[in-house]
Amino acid sequence: MPLADTPAFADSAPRPLAPYFSSARREGDWVFVSGQMAFDDHLRIAGDTVGEQTRRCLARIDGILQAEGLALADVVKTTVWLGQVADFPEFNESYAAVFAATQAPAPARSTVRADLMMPGALVEIEAIARNAASPKD
Repeated sequence: MPLADTPAFADSAPRPLAPYFSSARREGDWVFVSGQMAFDDHLRIAGDTVGEQTRRCLARIDGILQAEGLALADVVKTTVWLGQVADFPEFNESYAAVFAATQAPAPARSTVRADLMMPGALVEIEAIARNAASPKD
């Protein structure tokens, strides 16, 4: 029986900042990772460039997925919010390098420009992953 309504937490996974918020949620073979920003261990935005922040966001997502027995190679879809359209080329270069290293097909992706909630944040990324070992519906 698949796990339903199970918030995903691990010692290395970031804890929710507010009530009614989970870093991730598992639904059967699927893991939905909430938008991640480039937080350091003290919940401050780290990284001066969108490339650095992109790598940090994806590392946070990877840590959350690892706690669920998955990895970035299992990501099938991401949604990205950029603070500035002009940051897209640098963001895309870092994003592509991280996902290319997984040697898995690139996830589907939506990228939009938005005002981000944290001062200093240049990018936010959420992800949907599926256990690749599970049979496809």
